[in-house]
Amino acid sequence: MVYFSKALFKQSIKANWIKWVAVTLATCVMLAIVIIVLGSININGIRDSLKGVFEQANQESYLKENAIDSYSAYLTTTELENTLYTKELNEEEQGTLKTIWGVLTSGYDTKISEYQNSHEGQKPTGEELTKIRTESVNEVVALMSSMSSFYPEIGEMLEQVDEKTLVMAIDSFLVAYEEGNGVSIDKENGATLLNDIRPILESTYLKIVYNVAYDTYMQQENATEALAVDSATQAQNLTKDAMDTYKNDALQDGVLNPEYVYNADNYKNRASEKVNAMIYDQAYKMTYATSTADSDEEKDAEAKQYAVTAKIISNTAISTYELCLAEGQTKEDALKLATQSVTDQIDEEVAVALEELGNMDIYGLIIGSIFYRIAGLLLPMVFVIMVANGLLAGQVDSGSMAYVLSTPTRRRTVTVTQMLYLMMALFTMFALVTAVSVVSIWIVGGNSFAINFAEILLFNLGAFLTMFAFAGFCFMCSAIFNRTKHSLSIGGGISMFMLVCTILGLFGSNVVPSAMRIDQMNFFNYLSIITLFDTTTILSGGISFIWNFLILFGIGLVTFIIGVFCFDKKDLPL
Repeated sequence: MVYFSKALFKQSIKANWIKWVAVTLATCVMLAIVIIVLGSININGIRDSLKGVFEQANQESYLKENAIDSYSAYLTTTELENTLYTKELNEEEQGTLKTIWGVLTSGYDTKISEYQNSHEGQKPTGEELTKIRTESVNEVVALMSSMSSFYPEIGEMLEQVDEKTLVMAIDSFLVAYEEGNGVSIDKENGATLLNDIRPILESTYLKIVYNVAYDTYMQQENATEALAVDSATQAQNLTKDAMDTYKNDALQDGVLNPEYVYNADNYKNRASEKVNAMIYDQAYKMTYATSTADSDEEKDAEAKQYAVTAKIISNTAISTYELCLAEGQTKEDALKLATQSVTDQIDEEVAVALEELGNMDIYGLIIGSIFYRIAGLLLPMVFVIMVANGLLAGQVDSGSMAYVLSTPTRRRTVTVTQMLYLMMALFTMFALVTAVSVVSIWIVGGNSFAINFAEILLFNLGAFLTMFAFAGFCFMCSAIFNRTKHSLSIGGGISMFMLVCTILGLFGSNVVPSAMRIDQMNFFNYLSIITLFDTTTILSGGISFIWNFLILFGIGLVTFIIGVFCFDKKDLPL
């Protein structure tokens, strides 16, 4: 049995070709104009400026925090050195120090001895030492946790330090202990133990500074291994300078000068000078490494310019921090005030809105959300509503269907032929739209344009499947109703209602910045199947749109099939 009539198919083409050409041409022209115009102007200029402001503010804030943290660390180091050289432990403190020392070293020493006994006195290799050290660290952490109930001072220490920092500190200590085996240590004499292990404690502190600085730098956006190592090395050198400066001032022949009186103010100028120099060097190297300038001379000039700016920011932050402290501010409040950027002084809601504007994809909004989901569907939707109605309901209402069915043509042949025509008309329409969009993208730069070829092809596929779903629905209404007014009211009315809901829902969707967004309007997106055409997911590189496309295809296919069967079974007023 043949379910296709070539004569009826030609008749449908002849009856609707003017509408098809007009709608296709208008849609293609609109799309070409939109893409070419957007490609020829810097529409993202304001957005990029806003984005640059926030990036600069974040960078400035990072520089200020780094400068003040390094400055404070320098002064803290001199204070710790002073404690190591001047602290006189009472009996309870001596006992606590001996306990902690025993916890940290006894297990490690035992493992080293066991290894040497099992390897004929041979010392562990670097790899074996790392393995032994890792085992010891895990055991020490577990032991310290269990001892916290018996030794409150250990419990207090554990409460102040997170586990990651504790593991880093113990590992650094064991490395320093391993390297400092030549130091003479009287483990049983608590009074001299602090002096004996001072070199190990200093080495441990330097290693912790290096590791923390390395981890902190690697969290930055443009961080590289080389720059992170350089930054950590500079932080370690800064700390070492603080130690050496204190020793030069306080010691005489390696022993504390009895006339020396520690005063942190004496080290502030040197701390500021050293930190500013470090910030300058870090900024220069980072800028030089990430510069896109053509020549080394241009990179050098760019790096020097930014490094000078960074040094000024660093010096200003330290001066502001000290001024706040002098006026009685707490360290936390002083740090907050000294590291404020321009964006920190803006109201939080306004800052969030401006940041969203800076990150907004204007090309995606105009081409994806406005054209392909709204403007680009309007004329094809009008075409589908008019043609779908005319293919069945219009002919029944006018009486011409009676003439068609008076010939040997069967109902199923009529519906399948008209269905195939509507599908073909939509497919060829969007095939041409796709060709125009690809050519337009190529004209404005190809994949270098904000919307690349893959994304524009998916946009066109999504638009076709959306209209395929509407075509199936309108065809079903045309097959069910015998009167044009009913077919248009239901099929056309609901289709246009969904398009209007999409327009209203746009103002509540995430593609609109929060400053302009009306969240309650997002309700309208749940009333339209166009919501399944998710252009933002396509632009973000997600794959969930595939399931939405399958749903749209399913809606169209099912409604087309329902229309075919309904027309077969219903009574016709012939």
